[in-house]
Amino acid sequence: MTDIISEIELENKLNQFRDVLINYDYSDIDNVIFFDIQSLNHYIEHYKGNPFEKQYDAIEKILDSIYSYLPGSLPDDTINVISKILNVKYGDETIVKQNVLFNIKLEFIEMVKNISTEAEWRQLVALCKKIRSTKEKERSEGSGTPYELLGR
Repeated sequence: MTDIISEIELENKLNQFRDVLINYDYSDIDNVIFFDIQSLNHYIEHYKGNPFEKQYDAIEKILDSIYSYLPGSLPDDTINVISKILNVKYGDETIVKQNVLFNIKLEFIEMVKNISTEAEWRQLVALCKKIRSTKEKERSEGSGTPYELLGR
C-alpha cells in the first residue's frame, strides 16, 4: 500500500494538474497549423519531445501520484461487466484494473475541463481532500478499503 500524501501536497498537485491541463504552453508550435487529425497524428508520431507529448507526460505523472484521491463513479452496468470479466477463468485481472483506473483518470480530466468557476474548482479540490482524509482515517483504524481491490 502506498503512503498517503499530505493535504497540502494534494492541493498543490491538483492545482499543478489543472494548470498543465488548461494553461499548457504551446509557444514552441505557435506558428503551426494542423489541417486535420491525420496531420496532428503525423506530427506527434514523428517529432519526439513535442509539446503534446510533454503535456501528456506531465499530466500522467501528476495523475499517477494523485489517482487514489480522485472521485470516480462507475455505473452499475460497468461494475457488472468488470465482475464478469474478473470471474472469467482465463481473464487478466491486471489489465482490467489498468483499464478501470485509466477510465477514472479520463473522467477526472473531463471533470476539470468542464469546470467554469473557481467555486466549482474549490468544490472538486475539497472532494479530493475528503477522499484523502477518509483514506487516512481508514488506514489509522486499520481497515481496508474497496479501492484497494482496484490497486488504488
